[in-house]
Amino acid sequence: MNQGILFNDDVNVAHNCLAFTAMVNGMMVKCIIATPSMSDEAALKHFKDHQFDYEMQAEQLIEDEIYEEDGSVLLTFL
Repeated sequence: MNQGILFNDDVNVAHNCLAFTAMVNGMMVKCIIATPSMSDEAALKHFKDHQFDYEMQAEQLIEDEIYEEDGSVLLTFL
């Protein structure tokens, strides 16, 4: 795991998306997962069940510098 990337414990659900943040060398990067239609409770449970996999996916995108125009990274729903 990259020591320059730290994941915060701040997952949120809004508009069929899960979002959490990472600190990358002192900068905040928003990590976004587009989810299928599901309740907020189900989306949060899904994230908790797959959190490590999402963090690994985000880490790879950040290391490869694959950012969206707004500086966020867009993860694939698992």
